[in-house]
Formats: sequence, C-alpha cells, structure tokens
Amino acid sequence: MPPTIAALSFDGDDTLWDFGASFATAIADAAAFLGAELGGPAVQVAWLQRIRTEVGALHPGASLPELRQAAFAEAARRRAPDRPDLGPRAYEAFMAARARSTTLYPEVAATVAALARRLPLALTTNGNAELAWTGLEPHFAVVVRAVDCGLRKPDPAIYRLAAARLGVPPGQVLHVGDHPDEDVAAARAAGMQARLLDRSGRTPGALTSLTELLPAAGLSP
Repeated sequence: MPPTIAALSFDGDDTLWDFGASFATAIADAAAFLGAELGGPAVQVAWLQRIRTEVGALHPGASLPELRQAAFAEAARRRAPDRPDLGPRAYEAFMAARARSTTLYPEVAATVAALARRLPLALTTNGNAELAWTGLEPHFAVVVRAVDCGLRKPDPAIYRLAAARLGVPPGQVLHVGDHPDEDVAAARAAGMQARLLDRSGRTPGALTSLTELLPAAGLSP
C-alpha cells in the first residue's frame, strides 16, 4: 500500500518559480542603480558577484539576505566610501526588481490551487522570496523560510519544523524540490517523503511537472 500523504511541502526557487531569471533582472537593476548614483565607470554585475563571493567566505553562517546586503554595502564602500546610503538603496532596488520579475512556471498556479483544495501546503525554503509576489499566498497554510526561522537546508530540522507547523507527522508529508540533497535527501532524513523535480527530464524517476502530483491528491492531471 502506498504511504499516506496528508500534506505537501514545496521548495520555492526553481521549483515554483524561475529564480535564475528573476535574479538576473534584479542584479542587473542593482548594478544600474549603483552606476547611475556613482557616475564614472559602469558597475558590472560580475564585479558585484565577486564581492558577494568574498563576503560569503568571510561570513559563512550569515543568511542569504544578510550576505546580499553586506555585498552591496561593500561595493558601495569601495566606490564611494562617503555614501553609506548606497548599499541599502541598492538592496532595495534589487528586491524590488525580484518582486516585479518573479514568474511562476506555467503549470504552478493552477496546480497549486487545485492541490490546496485537498491538502494543506507548506513552503519550505532557504530563499527569501515572498509568496505575495506570486499570487500563491492564499494557498499555503505554512511558510518556513530560513531567513525567518534560523534553520537552513540541508538541516533536516527545517523540515521537522514545517511538519510541526502543518500539524502532520513528517512521514505523511511529501516534499517536492529541485535539489537532490537539500530537498530530497534532507527531507527524507527528517522522516518525510520526498520527490525530486527536474523540469529538464534528464533525471530518471524525477517529476517533470507539478501536475504529476495531482493523482496523489485524488485529482486528475
């Protein structure tokens, strides 16, 4: 007999929405903002990313938002040490662009709405995107973000927290995400069921679309 599924958990970035596309827009907007404010040589995205890597090496325990804010602050310091306002303003430009450009994969909106009518849903993510950007917010009973709870994938504790907030035993929660270690292995280590989502179709046995989850909720694809 297949295991009971009483709730679903989803990763966000590259599972529900295309993180890469929105990030490219956001970092380009931040670079353009800094370039316009600073004058002189254009601010290059590659330069901002190198600074982000350097900052990450210095602060391995920091959250993603903390690292990005620190990277913008460091970029501003290097080009305009007398303008401490530029780092926070660049981060605001970056996040505003992410909010504008975050786009759901084609099947996600309808599929999530259908699933939410049958099962409680959780977002369990290391990212800092807001469901309000996507229109999915009404469909999720629980949101567990690393930036809010202090736990981070691949720590199984973040999944145990999601199950506790759902009020469902971990073994009856199915988590779906795009990363084999952070989503699949870590969720299983917490006692959850887990499925890998690979939209490219290159991974045998992986989901290629969220519509493949509909039969688990007693729905037709």
